[in-house]
Amino acid sequence: MCKNHSIWLAVSLAYLLSSAANAADNAMTWSEKFYNPQPATAAQPADLILPMPCGGAMTFRPVDIPAADWLDDQPVELGDSNSERGYKEGRRLSYIAGSFSDRNKAARLYYIGKYEVTRDQYATLMDKDCPQVGMRGRQPITGMSWFDAVAFARQFTEWLLTHARDALPHEDQEPGFLRLPTEEEWEFAARGGLAVDAADFLATRFIMPDGELADYAWYESSGSAGGKLRPTGLLKPNPLGLHDILGNAAELTLSPFRLDRHGRTHGQAGGFVSRGGDIFTPEIQLGAAWRQEHNYFDAKSGRAKSLDSLGFRLLLTAPVIVSNERLNAIKDSWKDLPVMAGTTGVDAMQALTQLKTLSLQTPDSVMRTRLEIIQRDLEQSQSAINEARQRALRALLRTGAFMGKRVVTDIKRAEVLKQLQKMAQDRFEDLRDRVKNDPEGRRLLDQARAKLEEKQTNWQESMQEIETSLANSVGYYADMTVNVGMDYLDTEINTQQPVVEAELTAKHNTYLIPYLRVFVTHLQAYHQTRAVDKTVWQQELLHAEPVSP
Repeated sequence: MCKNHSIWLAVSLAYLLSSAANAADNAMTWSEKFYNPQPATAAQPADLILPMPCGGAMTFRPVDIPAADWLDDQPVELGDSNSERGYKEGRRLSYIAGSFSDRNKAARLYYIGKYEVTRDQYATLMDKDCPQVGMRGRQPITGMSWFDAVAFARQFTEWLLTHARDALPHEDQEPGFLRLPTEEEWEFAARGGLAVDAADFLATRFIMPDGELADYAWYESSGSAGGKLRPTGLLKPNPLGLHDILGNAAELTLSPFRLDRHGRTHGQAGGFVSRGGDIFTPEIQLGAAWRQEHNYFDAKSGRAKSLDSLGFRLLLTAPVIVSNERLNAIKDSWKDLPVMAGTTGVDAMQALTQLKTLSLQTPDSVMRTRLEIIQRDLEQSQSAINEARQRALRALLRTGAFMGKRVVTDIKRAEVLKQLQKMAQDRFEDLRDRVKNDPEGRRLLDQARAKLEEKQTNWQESMQEIETSLANSVGYYADMTVNVGMDYLDTEINTQQPVVEAELTAKHNTYLIPYLRVFVTHLQAYHQTRAVDKTVWQQELLHAEPVSP
């Protein structure tokens, strides 16, 4: 009994010592300024902070993507409309999905590094001794190869699984792991993800409401980087809270380089890709679509290629199939998916033509009859789909016209309010001139000033409400233009436009027709340039030509 009791005590002591050692390994003793110099505000989703060896830590930001089903993904238009760089940065449609379930909403998410991996963070895992942390160590780590970055992600994941498994987010019972981001994951986050509207998402750079580019990125300029890497987190973040996503060090991605073939990637896979630009990138080139190919190896040195301007940030994700239950759920979701036209490279009309030809060539009369029945059913089904698509397009065109009118209404509300403010100020100035020699003038002027200040306060509140409404209206209108432009061709839109105009006339809503016509021109412009100019569109809506009676 005593012997068993001694064994139990020894095992318990070993467990406690092991737990204490792991707790000591997990302790984050660095000052926060070395791993999260700009913590998330109360209005933002919380930062995810993972411990590192040597008392260090690394901070990540969540990237939400809507999903109600295991096979849901988000269509995203990436790239840029610049024709000179279109061969590698052209517009293309891609799809993206998250890895971790969010029980509070119909979304899945992945996590991406809030900052570029720093020298000190890299040293905690890749050097023999712990670093002496400091501001120089807060610069992004550069001068390592793509393989080194992959090895760092592996080392960090293995350390977390051994020393801090509970700090990792889990999907079912499977812990997450770290890797380099794919180009799609990187660009979606760099553009602002769901934190920006569809029009701003397509802009060359994420929206910068609080300043100029130099307030958000280090690039080639004496007024910016000046040819020197800077500590991470000194500048303002993008809408998802990511710092230095453009400029400073260019960032490695997981994906191999491919050329663009006007909307799809070319078949050849080349070297590795860096994104975001660096301290040697001119201001005019810096943007979310910027990408550069690099050979994995340096022919001169005979070693893996490394550059002093190349760094990286990590992505935290999870496997797709994390359990047998998940696998079965994915299978069920796949079976329930509708068969999408065009997924095999053959459209519905072409398939019907082939079916008709086959039925005519079949010598078996019974088989011919069956094929004709199938052909008839498919034609009826396709006809119903086309009719539903046309109805949806007409509804979208009406909504686009209504949103265009809403934009103009908000602009005119703001103009009227400005006129009222000016009239009130002019009247006050006129009163000042009239009573300057009146003994009661000072009293009258003080009363008038108090009333004016009260009105100005109310008007200012109203102006803020109008400006918010206008920003929302323009954003919704631009989103509508992008989404309809992605889903419908000019030929479809031109066919349905006169139908919608007739409907508006019949319902005595002819005032919407000018905005419908402007909306259609903006759809056409989007098809041609794949770009959005909300300022120009706003002015064109404002000057929409009225319809003659």
